Amino acid sequence: MTNKKRARRERPAEPSPFPAMPFVSPREHGRAHYWTVPPVGGPIDDYAEAGRIGREYAVQFAQWLEANPGLVSMGILGWIACDIDYKAPDKSGYWVGFFACIECLLVDARPAS
Repeated sequence: MTNKKRARRERPAEPSPFPAMPFVSPREHGRAHYWTVPPVGGPIDDYAEAGRIGREYAVQFAQWLEANPGLVSMGILGWIACDIDYKAPDKSGYWVGFFACIECLLVDARPAS
């Protein structure tokens, strides 16, 4: 019996379900990071602008879900929520705007009574 070691295959990085989203950044190994935004005070001037951008991100995310119904129910919104640094005050405007817009979209999508 020969004692050959199997060649270990490197696992490729997990592809991001939506690599075109501006707040998703790929990683060399493992899943992408689903909430990458610049700090306010850098290219973004203030909290209000970050909130506006966060709302735009929510609309883009909703449009992407609509265009990719096979990926709905994968928990991608949870991945986004998990990757947000809620303690970073220079980035809070983005997620506040994002989730505020998601709430509005949910209310708008409810069936008429």
